[in-house]
Amino acid sequence: MHLLVKPGAAFRLDPHLDYIKKMVAQGGPEPRHYASFERWLTYVAMELRTERMTKEELHMLHEAFGRALSLETNQGLGLRKPHGYPGDYEIIDRIYREHITDDPHLRNWDLYFHTQAAPRAVRNRKAYFIDLLHALVASVPGTDSLPVLNVASGPARDLFEFFQGNGRDPRVTVECIDADPKAIAYAEALCAPYHDRATFHEANALRFTSDVRYRLIWSAGLFDYFGDKGFIFLLERLLAMLDDEGELVIGNFSRKNTTRDYMEVIGEWDLYYRDEDALRALARSCGVADEDVRIGQEPEGVNLFLHIKRGHSFLRMQARLNGASHPFRYAG
Repeated sequence: MHLLVKPGAAFRLDPHLDYIKKMVAQGGPEPRHYASFERWLTYVAMELRTERMTKEELHMLHEAFGRALSLETNQGLGLRKPHGYPGDYEIIDRIYREHITDDPHLRNWDLYFHTQAAPRAVRNRKAYFIDLLHALVASVPGTDSLPVLNVASGPARDLFEFFQGNGRDPRVTVECIDADPKAIAYAEALCAPYHDRATFHEANALRFTSDVRYRLIWSAGLFDYFGDKGFIFLLERLLAMLDDEGELVIGNFSRKNTTRDYMEVIGEWDLYYRDEDALRALARSCGVADEDVRIGQEPEGVNLFLHIKRGHSFLRMQARLNGASHPFRYAG
């Protein structure tokens, strides 16, 4: 099933509505349709970005999907945002669990969703965090406590799997914060068997303070919702919470995200994409020396991770902050 559109032709909505209605009628895309569906997504995304297609026309396209964009499907949950924000704990946990609807008429949409690079990267970052926790335990012999802060912790399935697996070392305790009380309740219930190892607090990351100094601070999927000023503001706050041997690790989607058109056209799910140079520059803006920074990535190359070790640059950063008023204020 193909939709032929001449480059440069005036945008006409009707052929696109017909294309989607046919796709829905056949039960969603099968693997043989993926390439043509992705070409269609690329075309629509270009029309949106150049404003040849209006938001109202996009919403008419969404209506043509019918139940394929209801809360019954992963893409529908991503679009409808029933918890009031993108990337909520429910959609993230569906991604982690590779949730597929039981409805045979909608199943192909969920199968397609999970083949995309972005959901694969989200699952990979769960494994990335678990590996970080294991590496932390292995790197610190003895009985020293290893406090961890998990910022915007969402469903906390990563922690559940860590504790359920080999994460039995009692030195690791994880404090989780999230602004969504439903996310906190969900994660707390999931991790109830490990209540002595993980605590959960409803808190806005931008206002969160703590007297604890953490050995590891992790934030998987918050910073790519911030522009540069908000990113720097929170980065500086979190850096100040590290202990002398601490490390801060921040996830951010890269510009290599081949799922971007699908996310923006079908899910209206927008992020601030950054490459390695941009992440290093933001760290540098906080007074962090290049030698204290490294950039990691998961196997897809979609999710990058800014690693900052507390090093000599930390003293320079503290001196700069102590000697001047804060250079940024986050305004929303």
